[in-house]
Amino acid sequence: MMGIGQVVTLRVPAERLRDVNRAIENTAWGGYRTEFYPTYDYKAVAEQMRSQAK
Repeated sequence: MMGIGQVVTLRVPAERLRDVNRAIENTAWGGYRTEFYPTYDYKAVAEQMRSQAK
């Protein structure tokens, strides 16, 4: 990642992502531009698959 700015990491259920996005766009930053890049935590799934493969 390159750029000047701030990075905020939030853990929210996938079904609430739209609500968080709207709340920040409508209230938090005013004249600043916001960008969202959702990522997903697959660690638990990968560990489960690894244990099943053994």
